[in-house]
Amino acid sequence: MNIKIEHRNPSVAEYQLLRGSTGWMELSDEAVKKGMKGSLFSVCFMVGGKIAGAGRIVGDGAIYFYIQDVIVLPEFQRTGLGDMIMEELEAWLRENSFQNSFVGLMAADGVKDFYVRFGYEQRADSKPGMSKMMNK
Repeated sequence: MNIKIEHRNPSVAEYQLLRGSTGWMELSDEAVKKGMKGSLFSVCFMVGGKIAGAGRIVGDGAIYFYIQDVIVLPEFQRTGLGDMIMEELEAWLRENSFQNSFVGLMAADGVKDFYVRFGYEQRADSKPGMSKMMNK
């Protein structure tokens, strides 16, 4: 695999392709364009000049960081590409976070063990995580 690593946000079309390939909920192009502007760091992995996977970090840049949108096209899953994306994100976090900065993420069903390998832990029942999807 001839992989090129690019430190940039995916384009709207690339992001929509990645989301669609994995069955994630559809977002408007307008929402994606605006959302990408909030990235602290993004990485795109290109194979043959086309996006194969990406990941990004959002947050306040000091106290809270969140790993978002670690997505690999199905044909490149289980090739180590996801590990490479996480290694790029983790390297950026080591350089840009502070002592006791919080790094969070929400894992898709069935991939918890992938993130455990990078030191992430499931929150205790006494500290439940919560989320809400906006319906407009």
